[in-house]
Amino acid sequence: MSWHVKTFQDLSPHKWYEIAKLRSDVFIVEQTSAYHEFDDLDQQSLHLYYEDEGKVVSYCRIIPEGYVYSEATISRVIVKKSHRKTGLGKQLLKRAVEVASEADTKSIQIQAEQYLTEFYQGFGFEVISEPYLDCDIYHVDMIRRRKDVSSQTI
Repeated sequence: MSWHVKTFQDLSPHKWYEIAKLRSDVFIVEQTSAYHEFDDLDQQSLHLYYEDEGKVVSYCRIIPEGYVYSEATISRVIVKKSHRKTGLGKQLLKRAVEVASEADTKSIQIQAEQYLTEFYQGFGFEVISEPYLDCDIYHVDMIRRRKDVSSQTI
């Protein structure tokens, strides 16, 4: 079991396929959401993932400042269905905030599914928008202003 942070260029074709399949399985199939999964942001992103027995079971990407927002962003946050309710999502987000903060980013802005607002607030994110529909799922914009991530709890 291990965590990995890789650029797009450092991902093997096999690992990229595994990540893309997990994203598709969760966001397109499980959530029945038709949207543009491949949005030309993966090439600029860092890819954070966790493997269990050599298979990706948790993943997100960290997009640098200036590509989506003036702040860095964390997106495509996933825990495979078989590994949910284990604390892996909290570990993933804690690591993602750490990785984004290592890049000396000012803040992190995200687009969060509304039902996960409290989860993200536990990591210092604040709601900065009214709820809105995106791909038939209610979302809110949230921001985490630069501060010490070591004070966050799992």
